[in-house]
Amino acid sequence: MHGASVPNPSNIALMKYSSHSRVFSPRRAIGLALLITGAALSASADERVDRLPEKHRVWLEEEVVYIITEAEREVFLGVEGFEEREHFIEAFWQRRDPVPATRENEFRTEHYERLDYANRFLGRDAPRPGWQTDRGRHWIILGEPRQREQFDGRNEVVSTDLWIYQGDTRLGLPPRFNLLFFKEEDVGEYELYHPWADGPDALVRRGELLRNRQHAAVDILEVVSMDLARASLVVDLTDPHADFLSATNTIAPRLDTVRPSMSVDKNFVDIAESPYKLVDLEEIEGYLRYGDRVTAEYSFRFVKSEADFRVLVGPRNTPFIHYSVKLAPEDFSLEFDDREYMYRTTLDVDLELRTLDGQLVAMQRNEPEIALTESQQRGVARSPFAYRDNLPVIPGDYEVSVVVRNRATQQYTVASAEVRVPATGPTAVGLADLILAYRVERGPEFSSGLSFGTYEFGSAVLEPSVGGVFAASDTLSVASQPVNAGAEHRVRLRILPGDVLDSERAGSAAPLAERVVAAGSADSPPIEDFPLADLGAGRYLVTADLLDSAGEVVASREAPLLVSPRAAVDRPGFIVRRSFAAHIPGLLALALGEQFMAHGRIPEATVAFREATANPDLPMAHWKLASALLFSRKADEALDLLLPIEAEYPNEVEVTEGVGFAYYIRRECGEALPRLEHALSLRAADPSLLNALGDCHEQLGDGERAREMFERSLELNPGQEGVRDRLAGLGALR
Repeated sequence: MHGASVPNPSNIALMKYSSHSRVFSPRRAIGLALLITGAALSASADERVDRLPEKHRVWLEEEVVYIITEAEREVFLGVEGFEEREHFIEAFWQRRDPVPATRENEFRTEHYERLDYANRFLGRDAPRPGWQTDRGRHWIILGEPRQREQFDGRNEVVSTDLWIYQGDTRLGLPPRFNLLFFKEEDVGEYELYHPWADGPDALVRRGELLRNRQHAAVDILEVVSMDLARASLVVDLTDPHADFLSATNTIAPRLDTVRPSMSVDKNFVDIAESPYKLVDLEEIEGYLRYGDRVTAEYSFRFVKSEADFRVLVGPRNTPFIHYSVKLAPEDFSLEFDDREYMYRTTLDVDLELRTLDGQLVAMQRNEPEIALTESQQRGVARSPFAYRDNLPVIPGDYEVSVVVRNRATQQYTVASAEVRVPATGPTAVGLADLILAYRVERGPEFSSGLSFGTYEFGSAVLEPSVGGVFAASDTLSVASQPVNAGAEHRVRLRILPGDVLDSERAGSAAPLAERVVAAGSADSPPIEDFPLADLGAGRYLVTADLLDSAGEVVASREAPLLVSPRAAVDRPGFIVRRSFAAHIPGLLALALGEQFMAHGRIPEATVAFREATANPDLPMAHWKLASALLFSRKADEALDLLLPIEAEYPNEVEVTEGVGFAYYIRRECGEALPRLEHALSLRAADPSLLNALGDCHEQLGDGERAREMFERSLELNPGQEGVRDRLAGLGALR
């Protein structure tokens, strides 16, 4: 006869009881597990749920209640609008699609098949839908068991349903485990059996007679089924406790000293949490960080990327930010055009440059179209994708962010970094950022043909390694661009051990490799190759020192280098490279003038815009210059620029608004008013435009219209005391 020692119920958190009632039922046991993990039980008692349309409430509270993570649930409840919630639901299933390349979402199909089975077959003995029962919940989470045994109508045991699974350890599940459901005292619905909270006696008819002799209950179960006896003690079948019962019964006598496994509660929690581990929540994180940067259809389709940002010097010693955004092959897809047998997409690439306190300084937008033949697509389908571009920038400290949207998949990524853009005037001698490249292509067939292309110097095109990651078999190419260097200057390039953290230590550390070469020029900097085979895997530091004729260090730059133990590093197989068209006369001056305006540096902006107006193909330079002149209240000069082009650009807001403000400065409200009203119809109102309109309406005798404009202005900016005084005066006139 076997014996089992069962601890005092008062010392166990999930134990029974009295002879006919429980402090914790099996339902409460699994409920506790779900409460610990978060999502499912928190769906109740939330007023946000009550505000959902019926379709979305059912989806959240019934269809996906066991598989949605708490983070996803919170975002879904915070989403405003039916359409955006529909986009969320679509992205929810796509995140779980095991084979995105197929039309069918296999996970979604199987999930609804499980839900249907639970409702049709597992709620027949319950007063509630099958998905709400213990068996329904676990069928939905785990699917059909590998082995299932049902024990009904037997004299020895109550009705039981034993499920045995082969577990996916990647989801935190045991390699083999079982779940046991039973009808307590053969009454009611099937409940999840808990080895501690219920005990083997609960599975035996008249089990209360064996309450203090659990080993006797196990003896009875063992006669019925060894699997059933084992399930009375463990969930994890790889748990050592499971070995105390065997088909041969050779070690079964040890059962007298065995208690149910202490890992049972953890097993239940792991089962409840397993659906959450199917999905990477990067899209949710992306939505929370960047959701306001994209339209609704993209909101929940964020993918990760890697990026490289470098500040180099371009034409006229102008700093340029060069950047490369790299996407994994599974995160970049094209759409097949079966009419032309081409793979296509269009990218929407938006760059924002802001000061560190958030002021917008510059924006750049490109919409490159991509078309590949079938053979080209096959050649790059398994390789990462990279988008590269550059932008001129005036000196300062900035945060730069790039949003890349793929119209074919409606996925997007965001790459961002803080960059310091140093002054590069004619007397500033220094070094631009280092470029660590895995390949350098030389020759006109590789270059963009521009005077200064992205990651290009003359006819040399560099392929930067994002993050400075290389394989030991690679050759590292280091480009160090000098700023205003003379023939006497030289550049010293070094590779140092990775534990060198500061410039003082770097100066005294023994280099693992070193070269001293002529500094060259900004257009033709030194590009030196370093084979990495002798370094070995590890972290290193690449440094560049600009030396004067006496060998003194004038400027220094550094970049981290990581040599991977892998045989190769994934490199982009498909690159879209754009470059700012600095060769177009006036375009560089126009871009810099806009940045000066954003910084409030009106005189410098005026000079830059005047230069840009020399190109007749840049009509926007005229209205940009007029805007700068209006800041200085030079209304006559602004009108000289704008009136000749007003008829040609009737709906260009900067033209019609500029003419309106110029006349307003001249106190000619009859001419100003129609232009300012038209400008108000073309763009969102701001206080300056509304105040000018209010003033003109008042001067022209329309007090009601003036009041309307001033009130709208105060709604946008309540702190305008002068406007309040004007409103008070209008009130007195009435």
